[in-house]
Amino acid sequence: MVIINTPHNPSGTILTKWDMKQLQSILKSTNIILLSDEVYEHIIFDGQVHESVSRFPDLANRSFICASFGKTFHVTGWKVGYCVAPAALMNEFRKVHQFNVFCVDHPVQRALAAYLKNPSHYIYLNNFYQEKRDLFLERIKSSKFKFKPSQGTYFQLLDYTNISMENDKVIGKRLITENRIASIPISSFNVQNRNDHMLRFCFAKKQETLEQAVEILCKI
Repeated sequence: MVIINTPHNPSGTILTKWDMKQLQSILKSTNIILLSDEVYEHIIFDGQVHESVSRFPDLANRSFICASFGKTFHVTGWKVGYCVAPAALMNEFRKVHQFNVFCVDHPVQRALAAYLKNPSHYIYLNNFYQEKRDLFLERIKSSKFKFKPSQGTYFQLLDYTNISMENDKVIGKRLITENRIASIPISSFNVQNRNDHMLRFCFAKKQETLEQAVEILCKI
């Protein structure tokens, strides 16, 4: 099995049409199954397009696609999502699904089904989050942090090498205790906890919260 994630958490990068065609070519003569994590599919910026594996027949025929209502409709705590796959793969998936997931309560399923009937609830999500990303990055330009704008998700990586060469877990903890700013050390995602001197920040916040955060970060 190959596992991919696009848009990608924590980097905010996306796989392009070219990337997906390359993957399709690599897997074409194999029996490899593809697991595609696409939970941030509606949060993608700068006019770019989400290239789902469902767009590519040779990938779709061998793939499980995982998606999330929680990410799309701002209810991440509900942990509600769905999986899409060809009939043969889905038949196998159902054999284990009942042992991994107990249930999703009926009212929530009904509510989400009704909400999906209005496409405006999700097709403009990219604009909603891009405004927050752009605000965050514009205000942080005067800081010592370096960055490459996130292409998707509601996360932004900041490089702090102009501030410190400390381990990211150390500086991340100090940002909380001394500055009351929470972030995620990227080493937590890396093989053998490799330290790239980067922290992940979430910009899915109210404007006043983002402005307060940027003011603090610019003073560091």
